[in-house]
Amino acid sequence: MTRRTVMPADREFKGGVHVYLSPHYDDVCFSLAHLACRQGGDLVNLFTLSRYVAVDMELPADGWARVGVISRLRQQEDQLFAHAARLTRHDLGLWEPALLGHGPFDLTSLEVEVAALSARLMPCILSILPGEGDSRTASLYCPMGIGGHRNHLSTLLAVRRMYDALRHRCTVFLYEDLHYASVPRARQEGVRRATQLFAGSLLPPTVLPIISDDVERKMQLISLYASQHAHAPRIVDFTPASGIASGLHEIVWQVSPSIGGQKSRD
Repeated sequence: MTRRTVMPADREFKGGVHVYLSPHYDDVCFSLAHLACRQGGDLVNLFTLSRYVAVDMELPADGWARVGVISRLRQQEDQLFAHAARLTRHDLGLWEPALLGHGPFDLTSLEVEVAALSARLMPCILSILPGEGDSRTASLYCPMGIGGHRNHLSTLLAVRRMYDALRHRCTVFLYEDLHYASVPRARQEGVRRATQLFAGSLLPPTVLPIISDDVERKMQLISLYASQHAHAPRIVDFTPASGIASGLHEIVWQVSPSIGGQKSRD
């Protein structure tokens, strides 16, 4: 049976600075909106140039004009979420896979993306985090890569690559990516991959239950990203298929500082 910690609904993680890494404009909202709203902090969006929407809408015929319209729309949706969650936004302006000739789950030359992302991401993170000292004064939340999306995996690998430097400045958590983690097989494979990548040094998962009016609030926040929903969002799609909690919840995994100095397995 999987050991886990269940955080009571009236508690928050300790630490004064909270940084959330969102591969795309919606990922932190879908996966961690409840926690982010409780804590506030800084939202770092990575791959923010996009041509994808899930709904039918009138768009320019020209490809780059389409990218401009969609990227601005998605940014506006994200601004609404950030305001509601008391988050300060940072956009890195990187391109989504389709703009570089890759499918969303194509991992060809992923190491090139990881290197480019690391070069942009590390200075951004360090500019937000406090100086070296007690790493418990700050938290960094990184996607676990569940579902295997190229951008989610490159974010996970970049953080693993940077971990030796980050562990002196913050506590690193991996969050279960939703909606992908709502599929049992995808979740199981993603947890296995992340556990292996971090050399088996992930602490037992922390379950963050969402109850009462907070359920409605999270679903309302998810609905702010209207361009990304082909149908009305369903609670079942935004709850990890963990088998360790019932009802709407979020899950994070703390990385043990003891893995410092070990080589990344990317």
